Amino acid sequence: MARGYRAILELEGAGSAVQIADRIFHEWAHKKYPRTGSSVRVECDEEGIYRFGELTSRRGERAEVIVTKMTETSEDNHYERQLLEMVERTSDGKQWTMRVYAMHATKESNYDQVVWIEVSPPRKGEWDAKPPALVRDLITEGHCRDRGMPLSDSLQSVIDEEQVEQLIGWIRDDRRRASVVVAAPLTDGNDSEALEAEFRWKDILRSLTKDSLGCASYFLLTPEAYREFCARIGQGCAMPKGSLRTYLPGFRSDEPADRLRHRVLTAATLLRGYEEKSKRFRPELSAIIARTPCEYLWENGLDKELRRAQALLDKKRLTAPTFYPLRETTRSVERLDEKVRQRVVESLSAAARDMGGLVEGAHDPVLEKREEAALRTSGQEVGVRSATSESAPQCGESSHLAWYEPLRRLIRRFLPAFNPRSHTELESGVAALESGLDAMNEAHAQLVHKRDALADELRVAEELLEEALQQSQEIEELKEEKKTLVDQLLENQQEREKLSKRNRSLEWKLRNPDAKDGERDFVEEQLDDSPQSMSELFDRMTQGKYESVTRYVVLSDPNAMVDDIMKLEELHGSRYVAAFWSYILVLRDYMRARESGDFSGGNVHDYLANPPDGYRTCSASRHKSNESDTVKGNEKMRRERTRPVPTAVDPRGEVEMWAHFAPTHCDQNAPRMHYYPDTEKTRKVYIGYIGRHLTNKKTN
Repeated sequence: MARGYRAILELEGAGSAVQIADRIFHEWAHKKYPRTGSSVRVECDEEGIYRFGELTSRRGERAEVIVTKMTETSEDNHYERQLLEMVERTSDGKQWTMRVYAMHATKESNYDQVVWIEVSPPRKGEWDAKPPALVRDLITEGHCRDRGMPLSDSLQSVIDEEQVEQLIGWIRDDRRRASVVVAAPLTDGNDSEALEAEFRWKDILRSLTKDSLGCASYFLLTPEAYREFCARIGQGCAMPKGSLRTYLPGFRSDEPADRLRHRVLTAATLLRGYEEKSKRFRPELSAIIARTPCEYLWENGLDKELRRAQALLDKKRLTAPTFYPLRETTRSVERLDEKVRQRVVESLSAAARDMGGLVEGAHDPVLEKREEAALRTSGQEVGVRSATSESAPQCGESSHLAWYEPLRRLIRRFLPAFNPRSHTELESGVAALESGLDAMNEAHAQLVHKRDALADELRVAEELLEEALQQSQEIEELKEEKKTLVDQLLENQQEREKLSKRNRSLEWKLRNPDAKDGERDFVEEQLDDSPQSMSELFDRMTQGKYESVTRYVVLSDPNAMVDDIMKLEELHGSRYVAAFWSYILVLRDYMRARESGDFSGGNVHDYLANPPDGYRTCSASRHKSNESDTVKGNEKMRRERTRPVPTAVDPRGEVEMWAHFAPTHCDQNAPRMHYYPDTEKTRKVYIGYIGRHLTNKKTN
């Protein structure tokens, strides 16, 4: 599903946010769609909807462009709001919408000057919205902040104790909406070699900021600042050297469960995503880093004040006039008609004034020539209108042309002398005038009917808008309720985990009464602390620091598995990492129980159904010991589940891994972990696959 983009920028310094946003928007539009040939300049002077037709961008891409400009001022003049929207429809049916909202408030507001930008990608598509170029322009020019925290387009250095204290204050600020991404240094020292490495590290990290511009601020700690940061941020809230950590809004250092929200990318993960040839990180890694802060702002919406501003502007849009800048002939014809009507009025007024003084048969050749020239021009221009103007009603045009010529003759001959050459000619002219008047009345009646119909539609639209606003409020209330329930669930999970850990510890002490205190607890507490990302889970299973786990459970082919694991992280972040880690520990304890004799027989499913005391377990519904006959009989599906193992396990060097864990059944990607337990030879469990659901009869 395509995701949109949102950024909220508070402006500092002189100048109105409304005026700045208007100028930046037009500068951006002029750069993107430069005026060439017969095209028009993307310009919105007044309120309304501007249909510019098909335009060509500076990159040669063609799109139908529609721009909307709306302004709204409160009755007390304390609030000034503005919307600038651009809709781009490409020939392949995709539609991109960018909205730039601005608000200037003088009192009773959380904002003085604020601009927020939203980009909605096509509903059906795989592309995520990226920060538009005007966001960089705003950040560069406007000294943008988020509740005091600077929003920069580059990596900001933190070098001393005062800056560390300020950075931690921003991280803990409950009001902020943008994420804080902190990068740890590579070294511990300040010698010339270390300084050169840190300078190179900062240069490498620059490429990571572009995809989350406006949604996150990036900071790099010096070695001294890093030590101070780790000492102040709190236990479990720092990060190792050479890593990055994203601190989302709502940071709670005193809640262990909250630490899982603030993901860490380890040095090993960053190293795998670095391309030595280009001296930059892969775009995929940049996208993974940007995903978390961008998703937070897109999914968590706006506060009440900004939502109200949007609702008022959207409501005003319903009555906005529509302009067609490309149809210059329409405006020319309208101006011409106004000139003709003015000329008739002047002629009638002059005739009324001079009626008593004119002599029968009087004739002014100069006036006649001027009238003939004007009328010829009028006929030509009216003809242009009938050929080029799509918006003019056809019946109105034909009626106008039908009675205009008799009227011309009548005015030309009747007014100067007030004596038509024949009564028949006068009657003919009057009849033509009456016929034209009837046509105009009919057209007027049609317009009145259309106006009434539009008024009815407007009332319906206003009712729908009111209903939508009410539903929006209900949605926000449900979100708050959901948040409360999630918090309660986390608390319950923490309490359950505490009790489970205590139970395991007591059971172990009962079985090992002579063991010293702390002999087991340290290792087990390490294992109970789940990894914060799929990358960290991969590192735990491959870097040899968790020997108590890898003694019993290993990845059968780490190099072949890393792409599937990284893809899972890109799709879901840390959503399923705790579940996969718990399944690995279940497999570890399954092998330990068999080794100690506490579980004498049966497979993993039997173990889950009747687990021995003191060993980890999980719901048996999350485990499948086999696949269906359809899967096992299909060659393609069979090959997908055939994974490498040591030849000591099987001489072929591979086995079919039918058994698997399923953390969810409700996700369209349905992540799975396939494994093979070798209980007889190597006495290890080999995990061959962690990733999206493999092909089965439902997907094939």
